[in-house]
Amino acid sequence: MKVGIVGCSINGAYLAWKLSKKYEVFVFEKNKIIGEKPCSGLISERIWNFIPKNDKIIENFIDEAIIHFKKKIKLKFHPRLLVINRKLLDQYVTELAKENGVNVFLNNEVKRVYFVKGKKPQILADKIYEFDYLIGCDGFGSIVRKSVGIKNPKYKLGIYTYKNKKDKSNFVDVYPSKNGFAWVIPRGSKVEYGLLENMNVAKDKFDKFCRKKKIKPKKIYSHVISEGLVKAEAGRIALCGDAIGLTKPTSSGGVIWGLTACNILLKNFPNFKKYDNEIKKVFEPKFLFLRAGNRIVRFFGFRFPRILPKEVYFDSDFLY
Repeated sequence: MKVGIVGCSINGAYLAWKLSKKYEVFVFEKNKIIGEKPCSGLISERIWNFIPKNDKIIENFIDEAIIHFKKKIKLKFHPRLLVINRKLLDQYVTELAKENGVNVFLNNEVKRVYFVKGKKPQILADKIYEFDYLIGCDGFGSIVRKSVGIKNPKYKLGIYTYKNKKDKSNFVDVYPSKNGFAWVIPRGSKVEYGLLENMNVAKDKFDKFCRKKKIKPKKIYSHVISEGLVKAEAGRIALCGDAIGLTKPTSSGGVIWGLTACNILLKNFPNFKKYDNEIKKVFEPKFLFLRAGNRIVRFFGFRFPRILPKEVYFDSDFLY
């Protein structure tokens, strides 16, 4: 059986690695180098429940976040968060897949997906390929999702930059706004300054944040981040990760959620309808809870900060 995967970031590489133990797997990545997707890489220690531990990709350890309303609130995490080099993470998991015989095609963009109900899916990359099953792990702008007519998830824009400054602090600073937040993450050899906001105002707010922090970015990175669960299957085609909006309403983090969804797909493969149903059962309650909690905390944080506690213990995978 042949399985095609579009996109070779963490979700695509992980699925390829696992599926290659039973099937012949082909992965198509439009970039020349694995790990070109911008990402802060703030991930909980639960990452090692999915892949073999690799200390070489860790840049720092985070135990808490300081939330800056008019009153500072300290969130203490369990398990702690890892500041991971996302490029090295994607490359590491891709190597695990390649060691299992996965065919990885770099610099090979999928231009079209041919989807006919009841027939095997085909893709047009450097040539036409046909697969028994196809999986789209190609992010917010998923060509696979568009080809099967599934609606786009909602989205925001993440922007960040770096300052060369050694900082091994064990906390991140978070500055909430009405529709997003800014952050400062110590990465060991450098510090990351970033902001997540609605597309039309993100750049202006990021510039203002940089001026406030007295930094002059030499290089700015940006990425469209999807959020809001959409349908995850269409016949012999499945979607996973950012392609179905599987990021947290609180932080837009999505690695652990994405890998959890990957395991649900693997458990039900190739029954994609069953996978889609289980995705909804697992994640729809989390979306509802986090969206409601997010609104409540922001309401009191901006208007009645004295009501909020000074310190809270928090499951890191609910927030990040």
